[in-house]
Amino acid sequence: MYTLPAIEDRLQNGIRLSDTFHAFVMLDDWIKDNFDRMSRAMRNCMKHGVPADAFYYPEILGYFVKNKDTQPDCLKRVEYFRNAIYLEIQSLLKSGRLSAYGKVGLADEKWQIIPTSYFSLDCKILFNQNKVLVEGASYMDVRVTCIESLPIWCAMVAYGDPEQVRVLMHLLSYEPVTHTAGTQESNLISEQNTFKKYFCALMREGRLKGYFLGTDEQVEPALWVEDKVDLISSKIRISPKIWKGVKVYTPHPPLNEADGDTVAGREKQQTGMPGLGRPQKYKPEQGYKRLDAPLLKEMKYLLESGKARTRHHAAQLVADRAAGENTQPESKAKRLAKNFLEEYGPVS
Repeated sequence: MYTLPAIEDRLQNGIRLSDTFHAFVMLDDWIKDNFDRMSRAMRNCMKHGVPADAFYYPEILGYFVKNKDTQPDCLKRVEYFRNAIYLEIQSLLKSGRLSAYGKVGLADEKWQIIPTSYFSLDCKILFNQNKVLVEGASYMDVRVTCIESLPIWCAMVAYGDPEQVRVLMHLLSYEPVTHTAGTQESNLISEQNTFKKYFCALMREGRLKGYFLGTDEQVEPALWVEDKVDLISSKIRISPKIWKGVKVYTPHPPLNEADGDTVAGREKQQTGMPGLGRPQKYKPEQGYKRLDAPLLKEMKYLLESGKARTRHHAAQLVADRAAGENTQPESKAKRLAKNFLEEYGPVS
């Protein structure tokens, strides 16, 4: 099979910092929720004359804004939610859930680890320039990997043709209630099948590696067949009636000797399988407080405005948007109420 130069680069050197917006938009509920809201705002902008291509190319939106006397509120909302996605990626780098690697000089042949602690300092992340500036140090050609590996959906987008990814993201932005839902759904299914075919070919050739959740067992390459892969649940069928959860390991760039030994040692210790290199599993509860923060603020507003009677009532009103794909709404509400109490104290 032919692999595009951009994808070949990702497979060998990791995902560019500038590509993380689309590559990780399916990584978790919080990023996807902001993407959905940005998409709705973009559709409203199109009613005000913003070109449809602005959905694919943000610079078009910037040009439109500069050459417009008045800006509709939807433009501000697009930028707000787009920035929210970038802030979330920055937060994931700070927490260590995403790992970053950079070059001190462009002539360097290998990358070095950017310590997680650097993202808690006076750090500037220049996404479009693939740069990280921190305490006078400058890292260029920055690459990013996910420590917990990627669900199939996310990996499929991350290693797909960048131009086709933009089309797929546009189709994902349409809500089922729109009048074009039938056509969009058909087109979306067609695009998904195209992506699955290419992605499964990458997996069968061993260009990417997957492992079964809860184990260090690598998924046999022969199992990666389009009709045996469930994107929504990130599972693969290993027998007629048995499906198993799967995640995909994200390659990191070639590292200098010291960093290479560090990463190899960490992988070997965490997995016992130096050939696979599955990173340590990320515990969702470690990140829920961060993901819940905007909802906690919204709960505070609901209580202060009288729209919610109690802390638990406020939690119930926003629980459907809380992170936790397989968590029941009532459990989410209890978690939100608990985190609210810790953040704001005993507000009734």
